[in-house]
Amino acid sequence: MSRLALHVTRAFSAQPTLGAQLGPDTGVIELPLPEALATESEPDLVWASNAAPSTVAALRARFPAAGLLVTVPSSAGAQQIVELIGQGADLVLRDEGVLLVAAALTSLNRRASAPRRTA
Repeated sequence: MSRLALHVTRAFSAQPTLGAQLGPDTGVIELPLPEALATESEPDLVWASNAAPSTVAALRARFPAAGLLVTVPSSAGAQQIVELIGQGADLVLRDEGVLLVAAALTSLNRRASAPRRTA
């Protein structure tokens, strides 16, 4: 396993669908917020569903190097999305299911693995 993804759970488990979509090189752990903030694991990717801005800030502080994906209800407005990005989310998507989340995490993973370009 070369990458670790953390799903901050609220009401449902995304496994085994998420793990199958991310592939064998990415391990997936699922923890509720209090356990996620206390874990000794250092995930490369973090997904928080329907997270409040304060939750995003806490996750960013705890996992500063991780790609942080936040999904919001389809009714979320632009201001809410902007606020989540301001608190440290790398990507905010309207929640359309685990397959879209897996694609977004794969994209964040690719971006994190790519060599950085300098101007």
